[in-house]
Amino acid sequence: MPDIVIETSSGRIRGTTTPSGVHVFKGIPYGGSVAGANRFQPARPPEPWTGVRDALAYGPTAPQASPAEAGGGAGDPAAAARMAPFLAFLHGLAGDEPAQDEDCLVLNVWTGGVDQQRARAVLVWLHGGAFSTGSGSWPLYDGAALAARGDAVVVTINHRLGPLGFLHLGELAGDRYRDAGNAGMLDIVLALRWVRENIAGFGGDPNRVLVFGDSGGASKTSILLGMPAAKGLFHRAAVMSGPLIRSCPADVATANAEELLDRLGIAPADIAKLHDVPAELLIAQAESIGVPIGSGLAGAAGSEQFMPFQAVVDGHVLPAHPMDPQASPLGAEVPVLVGSTRDDMKMIMLGMPWFGSLDDAGLAALAGGMFGAAGPEFVRAYRAERPDATPSELACAFVTDRVMWWGGIDWAQRKIAADAAPVYVYRFDFATPALGGILGATHGGEIPFAFDNYPLTPMAGERPENAQVAQVISEAFVRFAQEGVPDHPGLPTWPAYTLDGRATMIFDAESRVDDDPRQAIRELHARVSAG
Repeated sequence: MPDIVIETSSGRIRGTTTPSGVHVFKGIPYGGSVAGANRFQPARPPEPWTGVRDALAYGPTAPQASPAEAGGGAGDPAAAARMAPFLAFLHGLAGDEPAQDEDCLVLNVWTGGVDQQRARAVLVWLHGGAFSTGSGSWPLYDGAALAARGDAVVVTINHRLGPLGFLHLGELAGDRYRDAGNAGMLDIVLALRWVRENIAGFGGDPNRVLVFGDSGGASKTSILLGMPAAKGLFHRAAVMSGPLIRSCPADVATANAEELLDRLGIAPADIAKLHDVPAELLIAQAESIGVPIGSGLAGAAGSEQFMPFQAVVDGHVLPAHPMDPQASPLGAEVPVLVGSTRDDMKMIMLGMPWFGSLDDAGLAALAGGMFGAAGPEFVRAYRAERPDATPSELACAFVTDRVMWWGGIDWAQRKIAADAAPVYVYRFDFATPALGGILGATHGGEIPFAFDNYPLTPMAGERPENAQVAQVISEAFVRFAQEGVPDHPGLPTWPAYTLDGRATMIFDAESRVDDDPRQAIRELHARVSAG
């Protein structure tokens, strides 16, 4: 793998070249230190260096709790036993992560070529894990195959997470900390500025940048569409199973910060002491604040209740909710791809005590908690649609549809109302054989196909259809990055989503376009949402 040296705004870096001709650069600093006195502060560009810096290995992982510490069925032996193989599966997706370190502002680049004659589309990936876990260095996000297939440039990043990136101190500690609640989002903006300044040297086009992400990465993409500092730094967006409509209000974020300070025994007047708290203690104390996402409230509660440390509507970094009461005008002209998977939330529901044992009475109670007086109507409608499903399966469908499927449609409708750029909608139905097939068409299941790196992860399994599905989906993402339209010859014609047609691409072993799939269920969710 021969070395290749590129000049960046901070200095020269050395990468490698794969046998397929893709140039790879890992662990490139895009920001300076955010530890010590710089904790909770907006990051600055890195200090320049002399000589040639190696970019041959992934950089530090952002401090975070492990999946087992963050949930994993703790306190319920049956759920814990059920989650054990799932947590092993997650480790297979993540691989052996680099060590955690607060100074984690690094990014990775895969490029099909560094020549300046062909300006390649740039795909910037924001990792999942809500706003509290994850990393851009997972094997699931390896960009080599996508860069090779699309002759494109792929970028993944690490940024601050959890209370280190989203602890809102503005109302408690004054102007010095006014941006602390959005420090993690400002990290992403800084990375996008790095892309604008440097990506041409990697063969990329700074005027054709797609920001895309799944789950928490999709939520971060939604936030970027409402951030003044991000305007103009990207030109297309893809929101994959994370259609964030409302972010955390400042008063709720302040209450969460007060609770964390109380747990740590730190008064607001002594806020400087927060800089000396070990990162692992800060994260451990933050873990139990809020409502567990699978508690049964996830479909009805606001995201701030199960993601207490996330982007904050602070009036300046994030002036308003990204999509409420309407789509932010800041991202109105950006074409967007919006999607979900058929069984999105089932993965998360595995850790619930009721999974696999829920009876009809329990289902009715859960439906009532999510949908109020309309609960019985939802039970009847879903039973009519899936007469052979168990109560646990229907409960998973309730949460999946409310949060992800209907949530994505609601998000798309709000974006369409701006009437400034097209929206394309998909649903991923290609079920994974992993863990005996229990996950179905799982949350994040389209990622190894969008990246065309399915052999690197246990998510895809071994199926003869994998190569074709990867070719179809990865090409759609590359075309969208290049042109703002995901259509290509390997797919049926994919119209933009409208309130009249509601054309939806169904990605499967054989992909198809359905107009207004599951219309009756959609209308039921819409009616309940309208009150």
